Amino acid sequence: MRSFHTQPHHRLDAYRVALELFAGAERLAAALPRGHADLKDQVRRAAGAVVRHIAEGASRIHPRDKAARFMVARGECAECDAALEMAGILQISDHDAVRALRWRAGRISAMLRGLMLREQGRAVPVQ
Repeated sequence: MRSFHTQPHHRLDAYRVALELFAGAERLAAALPRGHADLKDQVRRAAGAVVRHIAEGASRIHPRDKAARFMVARGECAECDAALEMAGILQISDHDAVRALRWRAGRISAMLRGLMLREQGRAVPVQ
């Protein structure tokens, strides 16, 4: 039986972990109390952007384009981590959930660094 997942990003572990981050960030954001709409929005947007930029990077042909998209995804991952840290500092969310999501963000960031370095090494210098 053929797999439904045929897009290049489906082969990346970073993408799968980013989906886990996104799902957890959505649950955490939904549970944030009123009065924290900006933090809720930032967690959701950044986690979603990580997923989207990884998918976009995996679909690019040129190694420089891939590396650039993975770099943007890594920046979004840092934004998500910062928003999660802020929620933890304010003590407005479950401590264990924040810690687990921040661990995932760190794992994704490390994976993206590896992907960036791989693609930068594959790029042919312009002469």
